[in-house]
Amino acid sequence: MFRNLAALIASGVLLNPVVLFGVVLGLIIGVKLDFEQIVALYKNWHFYGLGLMAAVLYNFALATQYKDDGDTLDYAGMIKNSIKSFMMFVLAVAMAVLFVAFFWI
Repeated sequence: MFRNLAALIASGVLLNPVVLFGVVLGLIIGVKLDFEQIVALYKNWHFYGLGLMAAVLYNFALATQYKDDGDTLDYAGMIKNSIKSFMMFVLAVAMAVLFVAFFWI
């Protein structure tokens, strides 16, 4: 398990701000909430809206991509990366909650 965590750090995935936000949020959720509250949080669409908002803001404000000529933005590529960042956020929160549940109990 610790080799996997070291691989995440070495590959740079953990340095992605959206993933780091998901890990921190997952650790806080895992420590502060009980099982029923976590299930209620995962069923609430506002939680997923928060992750999607963080992913879109990161990809459109900080990690902009340009087309080949460098003059125009590559909106299709940024939308694809936003969806990918959102999925990484959801997985990061879930894995951090599972990590806390495994070691906390």
